Amino acid sequence: MIKKYKKKDGSTAYMFIAYLGIDPVTRKQKRTTRRGFKTEREAKIAEAKLQTEIQNNGFLNTEITTFNQVYELWLQQYRNTVKESTYQQVLTAFKCMILVHFGNMPIKEITVPYCQKVVNEWYNTYSETKKGRIYASNVFDYAISLKIISDNPMKHVKPPRKKRNEKPETMKYYSSDELQQFLELVKDNPLKHAMFRTLAFTGMRRGELMALMWQDIDFNNQTININKTLTNGIGYKDVIDTPKTKSSKRIISLDSKTLEVLKTWRTQQRIMSLKHGHNTSHKQQEIFTNVETNKRLNRVYANETLNLICKQNDFKRITVHGFRHTHCSLLFEAGLTVQEVQDRLGHADINTTMDIYAHVTEKQREKVAEKFANYINF
Repeated sequence: MIKKYKKKDGSTAYMFIAYLGIDPVTRKQKRTTRRGFKTEREAKIAEAKLQTEIQNNGFLNTEITTFNQVYELWLQQYRNTVKESTYQQVLTAFKCMILVHFGNMPIKEITVPYCQKVVNEWYNTYSETKKGRIYASNVFDYAISLKIISDNPMKHVKPPRKKRNEKPETMKYYSSDELQQFLELVKDNPLKHAMFRTLAFTGMRRGELMALMWQDIDFNNQTININKTLTNGIGYKDVIDTPKTKSSKRIISLDSKTLEVLKTWRTQQRIMSLKHGHNTSHKQQEIFTNVETNKRLNRVYANETLNLICKQNDFKRITVHGFRHTHCSLLFEAGLTVQEVQDRLGHADINTTMDIYAHVTEKQREKVAEKFANYINF
């Protein structure tokens, strides 16, 4: 609608009021007024140009301006699409990595060079930048869907070269001899022996181990049913959740020695817990508990215990996850196929299994010349 009006200085000018559509967030009608055109023709051209832009690009939201505002809207719909543990990880990533750089910035003013600068800073601060780039990009994509911006600057950023892990491969896992030495250090403590023996001889993830109940172990058929995991919920509270992936839910065999170690701990748990007034004979009794309270040990208990054992005995320190790596390596050395190892460890991606297989075969490759010479014997 074109209108003629008089300015304060008495001169004539033209204006128009344009309907922009429905705000996708507030669901209210939006209109805009443009003034100051010298001729009716100028006003008509400007109005037509605006309508064409709206038709091509959709409604451009003007009330939501900052990255943080878009992030809050994105978070509302994202929360219902992932596990509680994943949601908590995302909250942490935004709090520590992303919002400190983008939070209060007008999202329309965030440029590709600025995003590149932030990603470069992440590279110098964190060992991994991929999550930061993905999550920030998700917010920009959501802003595009709301017609707030027309392009995602994070998608034009060049990812820095992946940092080379300077930690020697042999520091990530134990050899067969090292594992035997480590288990000797804990054999007189039934709880610790059961915990680390089970980790090393099943390849279970830490969360899967800490979520175990005695009903998950079939002592007659010598199997263990891995069907849940202990993970971080909102506020970093320990919660029981479904396994990491569909393939993580599995039933695997147990060797006789590991079963005996677990039986020893079960007996000790019953005796010690009963002294504190707790009956641990029911089906849903957790395996790894504090005997004084009969409450499940938290996720960091294994880490803290491992640190202390290695420090007190001046022993090579690997991570708790390193026991999973150890089990995988020794399975390959024992001659199991890639598929058998993948099934036992619950790897959803064959590449995860192959990465460990690669270093095992590399170690075997080093012995080829010696094996050949010994066979020829001249």
